[in-house]
Amino acid sequence: MKRSIEPNISTQSQLAQLRALLDDTERRIVEMHKEPAGARDVIRSVDEIERRLAAAREAGLDVRAEEGRADFLRRRLTGGASGVVRLVQAADLADSLAGSPTWQAVLAAREAESARRVRRLLTFGLPLLVVLLGIIVLTLLFPPPPQANLNSVRSLAQQGQVAEALAAAQAEAARVPSDPHAHLWVGALQLVRGDRAAAEAAWAEAQRLFGDDARFFFERGSTLAEIGRFDEAEADAQHLIADPRTAAPGYLLLGGIEEGRGRVPEAVAAFERAADIAHEAGNAQLEAIAKARLGILMQSGAGAFPTPTSER
Repeated sequence: MKRSIEPNISTQSQLAQLRALLDDTERRIVEMHKEPAGARDVIRSVDEIERRLAAAREAGLDVRAEEGRADFLRRRLTGGASGVVRLVQAADLADSLAGSPTWQAVLAAREAESARRVRRLLTFGLPLLVVLLGIIVLTLLFPPPPQANLNSVRSLAQQGQVAEALAAAQAEAARVPSDPHAHLWVGALQLVRGDRAAAEAAWAEAQRLFGDDARFFFERGSTLAEIGRFDEAEADAQHLIADPRTAAPGYLLLGGIEEGRGRVPEAVAAFERAADIAHEAGNAQLEAIAKARLGILMQSGAGAFPTPTSER
């Protein structure tokens, strides 16, 4: 009797542990953005679930239900790959996942997302060709003032190299002190480093150079959203929304923030609101921008979601 009972006890224990791990991971994946190591820990848990599933299959156990739950967790991570990567990189934990199969799948999904975005931009960009050619001609006739080169700053920031990105931004701000965007980046990166006083000083200079508070809040919010500081970016969006004169660009900014968070229905609602307010104000240019952003988002294949009812 002992030999016939022991395998059953072992089987039940193996399945119970697997199901408990699934339960815990399903709970934590919803809240992984709340802890610095949350996304990293969920990725490691999914790796462990995969190992336990393989062992259970090898033991001849029926784990079809558990495989379905694991597949949901994988799709949840890869479906929001850009956001997951931002969370891991913001916590500077990418190196700790070097050997993780799930992390590699998330990185691959993020690259696929980027490729799809490029294809969408090319598709929508053709009608703008004539306008761009006109801008080029005007630029040759009337050269613009010097501008900071922030490409390397963005690249370094996206790779999580905050110190290097800050040094590059400071160098550009010194080279072209009249460009407010360089000061915006200095402020944003100082904020990431935890030096709010230095961030506020840089932003004060950017605000002075813009000479337009609405433009400053919109551009600062856009920069903060670009580095994943969505809460601070949303504060700038809400500042604009609170004023009826700047509500349309505020909702446009909010739409980009919600898109960055992966909250597609909220992004759709914000872009539609921006278009509605711009239409009511007779601002055809801003209305066109909001509708273009909405169109790109709707064709992104982000999944089915209800479209909010337009107020117009």
